[in-house]
Amino acid sequence: MKLFKILVCVFFSFFLGTTTIIAQDAIENLQLSKQQKQLLKAQKQLLKKNRAAFKATLTSEQLTILKNKALTKVQRQHALKQSLNSSQRKLIALNDASVKQAKSKFRGTLTKNQKQKLKKRFKGKKGRNKKNVRGKLRKAGKKGKRNGG
Repeated sequence: MKLFKILVCVFFSFFLGTTTIIAQDAIENLQLSKQQKQLLKAQKQLLKKNRAAFKATLTSEQLTILKNKALTKVQRQHALKQSLNSSQRKLIALNDASVKQAKSKFRGTLTKNQKQKLKKRFKGKKGRNKKNVRGKLRKAGKKGKRNGG
C-alpha cells in the first residue's frame, strides 16, 4: 500500500501539467470570484514549487533513468520509484498533502452551480482519462506476470 501511495505521488508530480490544462478549460465557464482565482493561482505556484523542490533532489542516476528512451514511460516511472530514497519519499508525501489541502480549500469556496458544472465537465472525460489508461496498463502487466509472461 505504501508503494502504491508513492507511485501515485510520483505519477501526480509528473503528469500534473495535463490536469492544469483541463482545469484551465473548465475554469473559463465557471465564472470564478477573485478569491477563487487567487486560490487557483496560489495552488499552481505551490505545484511549481513542489515540482522544482523534488527535481532538485534527484541524483544523476535518477535523472539518467528519466532520460532513458529505451524504457517505456511506465518502466521509467517504476525504475524511478524504486530508486527513491526515504527523504524523497517524505518530500513526495508532503507535496501530496499540501496539494490535497489546497484543493480542499478551493472546493470549499465553490457554489453548488460551480460544482455541478465541474462534475458535468469531468463526467464525460472519465473514460479517456490518462489515469484510467495507466490503470489498464498496470492490470495488463499484472495479468502477464501471473500467466508467466
